[in-house]
Amino acid sequence: MNRSVAGVGIVLILFGFGLLSYPIIFTGVERFDLEQELGIYIVPIGLLVVLLGAMGHNPEATTVGGAFGNPDADVMRSAARPAPAVARPTLRYSPKEPVACRFCRTNIPWDVAICPRCARPRECRSCGRPLGVVLDRPTCPTCARAEVFCNCPALARPVRPPTASTRRVVRS
Repeated sequence: MNRSVAGVGIVLILFGFGLLSYPIIFTGVERFDLEQELGIYIVPIGLLVVLLGAMGHNPEATTVGGAFGNPDADVMRSAARPAPAVARPTLRYSPKEPVACRFCRTNIPWDVAICPRCARPRECRSCGRPLGVVLDRPTCPTCARAEVFCNCPALARPVRPPTASTRRVVRS
């Protein structure tokens, strides 16, 4: 609140009421003359100035960025600096792209949690755990969120070296 501007507004309001009551106090006659008309116009202007003063900033507490020698301006500026925003990591996949089943290599739509061919649950693309179904949407069972919003730590998948073929070769 800017008290100096509000004070000017209060003075204008008092001056306007003084002009309104001037003929009655000094002459004792109730008649509408020039002073009362000026009082009627000055009172609303005084109310407007009081409202503007109530909405304005206090010039004693802040200046224009410390340009007029406010020693607190640098302290306020450093304290008001927002912390750097932590960027959310981007998804490694598009949320609506189909997924290939790990077991039968069938393309599974993004909104289906169970492979239509082999009836096995597909894996969450974020953490690798088998998905469940909640309200007809694929949901990670660990964090109970939709697959796109899964924030579980990723499972370490075992890496197996390629093995020789298990077929028996019969030589005749």
